[in-house]
Amino acid sequence: MFSKVNIKEFQEYLEIEKERQLALQELSEILGIDITFSDEEMRRNAEENFVKSFNKKIEKELSKWMKSAFS
Repeated sequence: MFSKVNIKEFQEYLEIEKERQLALQELSEILGIDITFSDEEMRRNAEENFVKSFNKKIEKELSKWMKSAFS
């Protein structure tokens, strides 16, 4: 399952999305139209970005392992 480090990293992505949401709320007020995300969309965006980052880390580690295993 996920470690505390992974959970903390996901929470960081969620915080980024919350900050993005605040910026979008301010812009929405200026423009007079709602361009914010729903809570579900915010969570999904954070999740997608976390998964992309996690996959990149796995690919990087796997590549290192492959190079060392076959060298």
